[in-house]
Amino acid sequence: MKNILFPTDFSEISLNAFAYAMEYAQKLDATLIIYHAYHEDISVDEKTQSIYEKIDIDNFRNKKDKFPPFQKLIKASKKGDLKVKYIVDEGVFSDSLFKYVAKRDDKIDIIIMGTSKGKNSSLFSIFMETNTIKILEEIDKPVIAVPENAKFDGSLDNIMFLVDYRDEEIEPLEKITKVVKEFSAQLHVVHFDLAHGESISPLMDNFRQNLTLKHKKTKFVSIDTLHLKTSLTDYCTENKIDMVCLLNQERNLYQRLFTFSLAEDLINHIDIPVMAIYKK
Repeated sequence: MKNILFPTDFSEISLNAFAYAMEYAQKLDATLIIYHAYHEDISVDEKTQSIYEKIDIDNFRNKKDKFPPFQKLIKASKKGDLKVKYIVDEGVFSDSLFKYVAKRDDKIDIIIMGTSKGKNSSLFSIFMETNTIKILEEIDKPVIAVPENAKFDGSLDNIMFLVDYRDEEIEPLEKITKVVKEFSAQLHVVHFDLAHGESISPLMDNFRQNLTLKHKKTKFVSIDTLHLKTSLTDYCTENKIDMVCLLNQERNLYQRLFTFSLAEDLINHIDIPVMAIYKK
């Protein structure tokens, strides 16, 4: 991993998510690209306006100066130096963000962004026609959505990857395994059996045999349930899950988690970051 993109509007939600972004970048020795877009005809809140005044937003694109709120957090970090790059575009935030990713001037490996409950979050209010979940679906990059109430203790100890034991899940799982190893975390590979058909054990055994990348701290769990949301919440709480990883693919059983109701419940009520992994 080389570049992590962190879109920001300088809100408290964004500052909270920055802790996760810093940890990722520092652990993986990646460059954190802090991205902002502005438009002269679009009004901003007082906090954002005060940031504009401090950094002289009109000239920032040429200066490539520093964003004071994040510099303060970087200096306070105990993890060491952070490779950081600041990008400011002029235009509507959503349009500019998509264009920036598509240009590939900086090869983006993953996107980390904050999100909040309801329809009044400052950064994601620009995406209200689609909301955060649509962003996860449309950007052809893994995206980590960090809820506003997520509390980051400085480490990622337990990471969950939801599977349906399909072959197309093997490659994304192995990529996640590399990240899990970097954090020395416990990897929970979890299947929720909603079909209640034949035993899932043969599928699970075959899936495990086809994995080439191994991690000692990996556990495979199959949970028989009629209530996916409740069972998922219970497992996350009982096992102190720090992040849930989902494969965003139409054929995958967990595509239902990308509907507004379930995905927003996962982000808003459990208050755990969600990583959406795109795969055609």
